[in-house]
Amino acid sequence: MKVLHTCANILSLFQPQVCRMLVVKPVEHADVSQCIAIRIAALGSLVIGRPPPYSGYVDEAEAAVHANLDDADTFVRHLKVVDPADDGHVMAYAKWELYPKGRSPESLEKLKEPMSEDDKKVDQYGSLREAAHEYFCTRNGEMGKHPHLRTPCSPCPRVWYLAGPS
Repeated sequence: MKVLHTCANILSLFQPQVCRMLVVKPVEHADVSQCIAIRIAALGSLVIGRPPPYSGYVDEAEAAVHANLDDADTFVRHLKVVDPADDGHVMAYAKWELYPKGRSPESLEKLKEPMSEDDKKVDQYGSLREAAHEYFCTRNGEMGKHPHLRTPCSPCPRVWYLAGPS
């Protein structure tokens, strides 16, 4: 019986494997609702703690993405991972902020501002939102002084990665 079990395990290794090619593309307006749904499923309405979306959160998040997509000069990039064999269904979503020369002095000063009282009161997670605001603004303030570069990765010049200061 042990031999049959081993044979069954070995045979399973030879079963045809299904591999799919996934593609990273910029988000388009038609993708925004699906991307925000993915974000909420993964992170809730905050990057830490995963609190549920508060009333109006989805509309605010979608409006912000649409505004970024319409702004040709924005430093914000919204990306999606799609399976071309599945009608381009969005499988993953990411938001990246790229600063080729670092953040502007005005932007760095804005990071020092405390969170507004209205933003703290959107739901019962105000303390968590305030802690996240303080944490990320402190980190982004220091890191924001440095450029974020898009550099070709050796040996394949078609692969890009983000690099901070060396």
